[in-house]
Amino acid sequence: GCDYTRLYSPLFKYTRFDHSLVVAHMTWHFTHDKKETIAALLHDIGTPCFAHCIDYAFGDYVNQESSEKSTVDMIKKDVKLQELLKQDNLCIDDFRDYSNYHILENKSPKLCTDRLDGVLHSCYIWLHTHNLKQIKEVYNDLTILVNEDDVCEIGFRNIDVAEKFVFMVYNYAKALRENVNKYTMKYVSEIVKLAVSNGFISLNDLYTEKEENICDIFKTKFPSWEKFNNSTKLISTDILPKNNFYISFEAKKRNTIPLVYTDTGSKRINLVSDIALEQYNKLMIYKDKKYGYIEEIDILN
Repeated sequence: GCDYTRLYSPLFKYTRFDHSLVVAHMTWHFTHDKKETIAALLHDIGTPCFAHCIDYAFGDYVNQESSEKSTVDMIKKDVKLQELLKQDNLCIDDFRDYSNYHILENKSPKLCTDRLDGVLHSCYIWLHTHNLKQIKEVYNDLTILVNEDDVCEIGFRNIDVAEKFVFMVYNYAKALRENVNKYTMKYVSEIVKLAVSNGFISLNDLYTEKEENICDIFKTKFPSWEKFNNSTKLISTDILPKNNFYISFEAKKRNTIPLVYTDTGSKRINLVSDIALEQYNKLMIYKDKKYGYIEEIDILN
């Protein structure tokens, strides 16, 4: 939903499809494994329009997993995709359990290509905190290590580069806890719910229609949508807003603590770097003000 408001200034539109291509390239770079690379390419095919905003519509602020359909279910509906997989000697069962793909997927706060791209593209495209030269330095230092569970995981060769990545993680994770992000996602989720309840769209449309077409419906049906589009300032306060649509809740706390190579084996960066530990401690205690609202938006209609 962040593409549809001036609260953010992305360098360019970065879609879930773009993300999927990048994660697939990253996965191939580290593994040269065809099966895991194709799993990476397909890992978000069950994502609806507006992505995690729709989790908010289901009240899933913390886990942000409610709206995504399984990769298997999506493959079953696509005969052409099944034919392509067959050509690569792959079958539906190869996509039932993504926990088998340790470079692509890992439980937080472990690092994986899906999470890596989330951090890097957010810092570059959305937050403007890091440039491509800085991102290249971080990416080129990554290698395959073995973690505390005796499983392969991407991590860093050098502590100083891992520390630079930790600053990226801090910016990324902090931004996703800020009121401006929570407001954007909550507003879009509420508009989606209104559109569904009024029969303007169906929930199924979120998986079959183009996002831009659904936005055209919002623009026609909801006056507040244009105000949201043109908003440049969100007010954060500890005082309860009287007449505005506002947000006040805790969202998913994202974090990534990468491995780094040391002379005594792979270690989490927070265990070997005081600089990294300080950033993680700052992130742990960060909390935005209680309420967030846009002054021009009083009710959703």
